Amino acid sequence: MIEMNAKKIGLIILLLLFFLAVISFPVLAQKKEADEKRITLDEEMRAKVVERVGQLMRDNYIFKESAEKMAEKLDTQLEERKYNKMDDVFEFSQALTQDLRSVSKDRHIRVTYNPERVRSIRASRSKSEEERERERRANIERQRQQNFGFKKIELLEGNIGYLDLRYFSGSSQAGETIVAAMNFLANANAVIIDLCNNGGGSPYTIQIISSYFLEAYTHLNSFEWRGGDSLEQFWTLQYVPGKKMYDTDLYILTSPRTFSAAEEFTYNMKNLKRATLVGETTGGGAHPGGDRIVNDYFLVWVPSGRAINPISKTNWEGEGITPHISVPQDQALDKAHSVALEKLLEKTEDEGKKRQLMWALDGIEAKTEPATVDQEILKKYVGNFTRGEVSLKEGELFIQAGPRQFRMIPLSEAYFVLDGEPSIRVEFIFSDETKEYEIIGHFPDGRKEIVKRVKSKK
Repeated sequence: MIEMNAKKIGLIILLLLFFLAVISFPVLAQKKEADEKRITLDEEMRAKVVERVGQLMRDNYIFKESAEKMAEKLDTQLEERKYNKMDDVFEFSQALTQDLRSVSKDRHIRVTYNPERVRSIRASRSKSEEERERERRANIERQRQQNFGFKKIELLEGNIGYLDLRYFSGSSQAGETIVAAMNFLANANAVIIDLCNNGGGSPYTIQIISSYFLEAYTHLNSFEWRGGDSLEQFWTLQYVPGKKMYDTDLYILTSPRTFSAAEEFTYNMKNLKRATLVGETTGGGAHPGGDRIVNDYFLVWVPSGRAINPISKTNWEGEGITPHISVPQDQALDKAHSVALEKLLEKTEDEGKKRQLMWALDGIEAKTEPATVDQEILKKYVGNFTRGEVSLKEGELFIQAGPRQFRMIPLSEAYFVLDGEPSIRVEFIFSDETKEYEIIGHFPDGRKEIVKRVKSKK
């Protein structure tokens, strides 16, 4: 009996050890993977990285003189032992990036610690055509899931087209989406393209979109490349599917995150005097390039080209693009919308159109510059009406109409816009007959409707 128990105990111990090994394996594997991802730097590694980054700059950066100065800067920092206490790979990468940029002012330059990316680049060089095709299809599918950068498109009040574009896709599969978006905007009275969150992309998509907004065959931009003996030029297309919008007012929204290709589109349109820029100064990246392998762990993104605008003969590198109308990014859309409406209002003589444009302007004004109304006055508007109930909550009026409730934003002491309901405005008037406040509902076509107060039962 004792012998049997000992065997059982031995078996249990073996199973327990096996179980611990099994559950420990993923943990150990994860630890090993983490260690591989984040090595500890030593003096030899730092010196080799500095030497290699400097050489890659000398060999590939668009400006030879600047490349030499950047390499010398890194050598000096190394000799002065400025990197000696940096055993963290990310701190070291950031320090190298800052030192390179301090010389060149080039925001495209960046040193990164990314062993996985290094392995991926090396592996791609030996991939078969079949593997490359699978990757290409996977990339197209990823972009398709992002709608090729076309995040949002809609018609704002006053028939103003709005496009939120997150990147300029380089995929040939994006063509149908680009054409569909441009044709959606084609009948708008003005167009706003939001590039506040656009970090760049392909000049070929810029070429297509620009062609919808320019009538003549136009030289948009050129690129000079290190070692090249000619410029790569980009012109508008002479034909695009659908209606062109060359006489439609165009507004471009910008922010510090507007970068690279997004800046190219913005810069082109500004120099061509084709668009009004609204927002904040852009990021300042005009030098295209790509990742270069430093060693098994580090990469450096080296700009090997530069944009040359045919009008300014220069670009926006390091400075960014200053908008015509400077406002904080979160106010840019409302500002562009109101400016577009005001400009249209100046040009139209049709009273019906004027009324619709003013209606849309009032809605923006209520949101951006709401009136301040005394609480004692607001209390007088509270009550039940034949078309809803008005209540006061935390200093603001709300109207309940059926199952829906809307916040009432004051344009004046008695005139209110309903937040989220652009098709009606509410005005409170005092009735000499009933000695109570009643509501006049105002509609975009000029109609009015009186809404009586319902007397409460005593």
